[in-house]
Amino acid sequence: MKITVNKTILCPQGGRVRFRLRRYDYLCPDQYSQLKTSFYHMLRSNSNTEHGDDREHALNLVKGSLPMRKRSATEGESEPSQEEIDELFEDRITPETDLPPMMPLFEMFDVPCFYRGELVADCGKAKSGKTYFLSILMAAALKPDCPPPTERQVLSLERTCEAPLKVLWVDTEQSQQSTQEIQKERILPLAGIQAFDDATFYSFNLRGHGYEKRKRLVDVAIRTIKPDIAIIDGIKDLMTDINDAAQATVIMEKLMKLAKDTNCCIVCVLHLNKSEQDRNMRGSIGTELTNKAFEVFQCEIIEESGTFKVTQTYSRKQKMKHKLYYRISEEGLPTTCSGFQEQPRDDLGRWTKKDSEAISTDCDTLIRLFTEAMEGRRQRPFNELMAVAFKKCGFTDRKVYYATIEEAVRQGIIQKLTHPEKNETWVELSDQVLPF
Repeated sequence: MKITVNKTILCPQGGRVRFRLRRYDYLCPDQYSQLKTSFYHMLRSNSNTEHGDDREHALNLVKGSLPMRKRSATEGESEPSQEEIDELFEDRITPETDLPPMMPLFEMFDVPCFYRGELVADCGKAKSGKTYFLSILMAAALKPDCPPPTERQVLSLERTCEAPLKVLWVDTEQSQQSTQEIQKERILPLAGIQAFDDATFYSFNLRGHGYEKRKRLVDVAIRTIKPDIAIIDGIKDLMTDINDAAQATVIMEKLMKLAKDTNCCIVCVLHLNKSEQDRNMRGSIGTELTNKAFEVFQCEIIEESGTFKVTQTYSRKQKMKHKLYYRISEEGLPTTCSGFQEQPRDDLGRWTKKDSEAISTDCDTLIRLFTEAMEGRRQRPFNELMAVAFKKCGFTDRKVYYATIEEAVRQGIIQKLTHPEKNETWVELSDQVLPF
């Protein structure tokens, strides 16, 4: 392996000696100094070193006498100490590792939820009922244990343990008056108590502080109070920019460590993106929270009926099949509404027809439908027919349209054909329903 010598600055008569080494042909500093000195003396003692080829040859002779090693991918990293190795193996998990069982604090529709030591997300668009859901959660945590066991239940959310839980609520968004009003007019009546127990309920309003101070006070509150469940409403106020990935990572790591160290469930409140079709949590902090949360609850208001809905959209364990629907009573309290039927959405979040509004498969109805869609023709391209059907015949859901097409084919009302020249799918009315 040759080493290139810079001929323009190499002076064999006592001047500075410089040469370049390839990146993968690496010498330790002491070896580099030894090579440079040896090469310098060889140049002075060799009368034929005026030519670049001789100089390079001489340099490689010296180089060959030294122990060389390739540059490592981890060059500059120190060898792990025994302390670091021991620390690593302390976190090793095997099937035989003795660990405490996972402990859910609540059940909703008989499904355990809100586990100790985990992060939970409560998300939704603005004024979608996020704080109402928090009020239900805190009321269920604080409700006294009185027989029958359903006394520990608020709406469909039931506490799993007999004794009331220790609750920490940190409000960073609302005014102090709003925080107090929620306590008096929602949480106390829902919990069925006259006053809070100072040993089980802690509420702080940190709206007036900067984000750095809020972040520090949240840490102090959780480590000092050691609650069973801590609610941070909202988490975006612990950072300057919700799209700052570095800040988001730091905050989530801190919260995960807090949850683990104090064995409490930390509920993080965050808004969804404003777009109707984008139902993800906002910013980099939303992405991190989605990835790290044990479960995610999404709040929504159905405008046409004034009904609120809570859906568990993600869970690492058992997924809830049911949704919580409630309305606000004249007293301003959430009340359960059962059997509610809402308009469904497609995969892009767009409203679709209810199943009960699907086009009838009755023969006469199908004949009338496709006769109208053909607009006096016997044959029509499939895509063109679909466009007319959506515009004139009330279709809004492609799945319903395709199902109707198949039903009409099965009943012999229409048939599918392939155009011999264009190789396109066409639809043709059968002779029995021709419009003449």
